[in-house]
Amino acid sequence: MAIFSRLRRKTVPAAVKSCLTSSDRVFEFLSIDSNRFLLVTMRALFVIDCGENGGCESEAQVQRYGWYQIANARWDSENGTLRIVFHEGEDLLISPAQAPGYGFMDIIREALSETQVFATPLQLPSRQRVTAQILRDDNRNLYLYPPISSFENYADQQYLCSAVCEWEQKLGVTVRFED
Repeated sequence: MAIFSRLRRKTVPAAVKSCLTSSDRVFEFLSIDSNRFLLVTMRALFVIDCGENGGCESEAQVQRYGWYQIANARWDSENGTLRIVFHEGEDLLISPAQAPGYGFMDIIREALSETQVFATPLQLPSRQRVTAQILRDDNRNLYLYPPISSFENYADQQYLCSAVCEWEQKLGVTVRFED
């Protein structure tokens, strides 16, 4: 509870706030430099570049990453870098002006764990090892990662289909199989 009371006192710069919608509740933010910010909200991670003039209203570039898109995040205190690792695509490497404050990484870990409904390591018929995950997106839909279509081997696809059907029955949920 103490963390949340501290979070309520955080003041996000006005220029950054103007880039968000009313549904984006900011839990934490970090200055990357004087015009760029990293924001942690309930539903996503934002990188906001307010441009040369520092005003988000006209020239802001907003990158939004839903928690379901992120595999993990790591702070390297030795190098002063935050690495955001995505399920797909290249990592995002950020060198903020200052180290994240107390609880920053805990909040990110909590958001990521809320997104992951279920995960289990599997060995597929092709002998490939994979960690199958059921993830929750922004709209609370559940889907399988990696998607079945990402496997070329038909036996692997069939194995995953049957595993997901079994999980749906056991967990009482409906999972989207495809992208």
